Amino acid sequence: MRVHRRFGVALGLCCALVVSACGSSNAGPAAGSTASAAAAPTAPVTTTIDTTFGTVAVPTEPTAALGFYTTDLDMLITLGYRLAKEQPIRDDYSAFPSFFPKDALAGITGFHNYPEFNFEKVLAVGPDFILNGLGYAEELHQRLSDIAPTYTYNAFAENADWRDSFRQLSADLGRSQQYQAWVDRYQARIDEVRGKLAAAGVHPVVADVSYWDGQVNLGCYGVPCLVFADLGLEISPLGDSDGDGKSDTTGRTFTLEQLGELSTVDVMFSQGSPAADGSITGTVVDEPTVAANSIWQGLPAVRAGAVHPYDYEMIYGSPSGQLAFLDVVEQALLG
Repeated sequence: MRVHRRFGVALGLCCALVVSACGSSNAGPAAGSTASAAAAPTAPVTTTIDTTFGTVAVPTEPTAALGFYTTDLDMLITLGYRLAKEQPIRDDYSAFPSFFPKDALAGITGFHNYPEFNFEKVLAVGPDFILNGLGYAEELHQRLSDIAPTYTYNAFAENADWRDSFRQLSADLGRSQQYQAWVDRYQARIDEVRGKLAAAGVHPVVADVSYWDGQVNLGCYGVPCLVFADLGLEISPLGDSDGDGKSDTTGRTFTLEQLGELSTVDVMFSQGSPAADGSITGTVVDEPTVAANSIWQGLPAVRAGAVHPYDYEMIYGSPSGQLAFLDVVEQALLG
């Protein structure tokens, strides 16, 4: 997983509490009672799933589900889960991402949990189900399973489309109908925006641009290039190293002296951090050494004001993040 500002992952110490899963009772009626022979069977309390982390038994209808990373929380919301009253957020956020569904988060508060994992707080919240997309950190699964039944998957595998994991976990958890409803909603928006672009004759070369360690980077990681590809936009080969329009982590970096190579890019999108007033800061255009560079100033996209900021939390892959970045692209290209 590529992390904004390259945060490291640090595991904190915590107490582990082993919670045993409760099974359902299928006993018949007590002696002397009256029961209809046609009564519907009792629904199972748990669903047993074979995963890459072994067999897990998760509640069929949890009442306090927790998403260990914010993308997991968004998936739980999309799949219609009842949420625990406190949910994790990144350490550099003061609230849930602004593009998450506000109604679903009414009355729910956040606590910091990444990149420093707060196991003690997760334990105190008392979830009855945990969705954990940080499967690249294999030791997490057992630690979280000691707190509550946990479905773990790797949402951040390199060169992968996050929607593949979302589809699989939705099927495993018996929520394929909710997943398909989101797919249909997203596809309808893609078709709408593609129609508008075609009608307006808008077909730019686009790129996702960021700044790190003294260099400008063009990459094709996560949601941005997925949306570009879904819209049929031409992705700059400078950022899409294998030209397949899918997420990859290679990309290219450019020194300030090499910025002239970006002249073939018509529209740039640059990740940044949300400020209290709703603006996005820390994008490539906010870097003083870039902004003052004469080569940068002369790029067609820069002269045209076609460098558009977006909340970096969108890149990591979640239902609301994908829709939100689509909105960013629509606004940038069509106004």
